[in-house]
Amino acid sequence: MPCTGTAMLGLNPNPPTQFSGFTGAPDTLRAMVQAAQGPRGEKSILVRSMVESIVRNVWPKDYQGEILAVRNWVATNVRFFSDPLHVEYVRDSQRVVEEFMAHGVARSDCDEIACTIGTMCLQLGRLAEFIVAGFGERGHYSHVFVRVQEPKSKKWIVCDPVAGTEEREMLGRITTYEVWSLDEPAGTPGRRMK
Repeated sequence: MPCTGTAMLGLNPNPPTQFSGFTGAPDTLRAMVQAAQGPRGEKSILVRSMVESIVRNVWPKDYQGEILAVRNWVATNVRFFSDPLHVEYVRDSQRVVEEFMAHGVARSDCDEIACTIGTMCLQLGRLAEFIVAGFGERGHYSHVFVRVQEPKSKKWIVCDPVAGTEEREMLGRITTYEVWSLDEPAGTPGRRMK
């Protein structure tokens, strides 16, 4: 019997998936941290292989170059695609890589894009944090991105392909945000910064 659908493309037709109604940024961020730290995130051989391919031509110990190579690969190969209006999807980084391998491009929203960059940078041995941000009233969040620490200078590099070339302007419009470390247990609440 011929294969059809995702099985024909080599994708698991029933990947680990978390569906929920949107119950707020803390629940989404806990799911993102779990995905990044889990067996289909930082511990995934498939994601590690993709990271090695992405940084193959970066000079050794060019940590900033590695971070930017990951950011640019995601910007080029993962297209922004909104979640349904009343459903919060959180797909792990391995699923994003699998979809790229099957289709030549993956589609994800800002939380999956941030999770993929954060996971790939964890695989590089870098510190990473999710920043959940809002552009209006304090505590009302509408976007998430990742920042990654370059280990030589200890400076944080913002990686937000969703903002595209408007990254700097987007950062200037933030009125409220929290920082969620990828080095803490998944249940650890974020630090409110503003």
